[in-house]
Amino acid sequence: MHQNRDSKKYKDKLSRRDFLKDVSLGVAGASILGSQVSCAGFKMLRVKEKNSKMNYRKLGRTGLMISEIGLGGHYDGPNNKQKKSKEQWQRNAVFQECFKSGINYFDTNTEYERKSLSIALKSLPGIREKINIVTDINDRQKTGPDTYDFLIKMIDEQLNNLKLPYVEVLRFTTVIKRTPPERLEAAFKAFKEIKKAGKAKFLAVAQHDPDLLLKWVNKYDEIDIIYMPYNYFASKAEEELFPVAKKKDIGIVVIKPFNKGTIFDPKLLETMQFGSGSRSVIERAEQEKKKRTPEDLTKGTNLTLAQASLRYILFNENISTVIPGMETVEEVRRLILILFYLKIING
Repeated sequence: MHQNRDSKKYKDKLSRRDFLKDVSLGVAGASILGSQVSCAGFKMLRVKEKNSKMNYRKLGRTGLMISEIGLGGHYDGPNNKQKKSKEQWQRNAVFQECFKSGINYFDTNTEYERKSLSIALKSLPGIREKINIVTDINDRQKTGPDTYDFLIKMIDEQLNNLKLPYVEVLRFTTVIKRTPPERLEAAFKAFKEIKKAGKAKFLAVAQHDPDLLLKWVNKYDEIDIIYMPYNYFASKAEEELFPVAKKKDIGIVVIKPFNKGTIFDPKLLETMQFGSGSRSVIERAEQEKKKRTPEDLTKGTNLTLAQASLRYILFNENISTVIPGMETVEEVRRLILILFYLKIING
């Protein structure tokens, strides 16, 4: 879940710019999609306050019905702290547009995100019970037994940021590749107390390594939801992890649908270190005997890379939601436009 400085730079220079240019979908593009789309991946589900613009999927055994697109995080606001207060109107507008479009899953990673969401909720009276909010605590500096005390302390601090008594999901992000078992077990112990106190309803675990996630979901029954990168260039999880998660009814939330922006630049795609950085995405694909390129993803269609990438992810019915970061109203609208046409095509 946590990006290094270089990947953040890629995101700023590529994803945001190319998202606006690349994700737009016209009527002609929609007709091309018609022969490509499978209904299974876009099945409508019953949900309270259902919005006609959005499809909803079950978040595993939590029973929550969440929008298949959520609002992702990793937004720290403007670099100049003096501008933060002036930018809140834009964050309000983004949250309003998301809610108006049927998005009911709001992920937060940073203190700024939590505080700006708290302010935005005041401008949207009555919606708190209609949306699902996620807060994140990571294990970057805490190990073993210390994890328990750290989580107990941090959940109170983050709820104070949000000005809320509880969140639907507490995510424990394991940023160290080989997280010691005792650290994870301490997190489970802390979550029992947090849940008992009514401060969070469900526990998510985030990790970039699908092999490690597979090991954890096989060993621990405490995990309600998993967060992981998944896209055309890093889809190893399909083979082993997804079937196990489905059997155990664990919700799956997808991060980095555009591979940290590298799908828009072939040179970056070839060199970008994905997840833990142990293997590049191309090396991983080759090891899976699935050497994949952007050209393969769009072959035989007139789809852009962003469109094809989202289509690939959402075709997988194991996935509950995908949460790209969106910083402007225009980004939200263009993403919803894709979903809107896909829904029309599938009746």
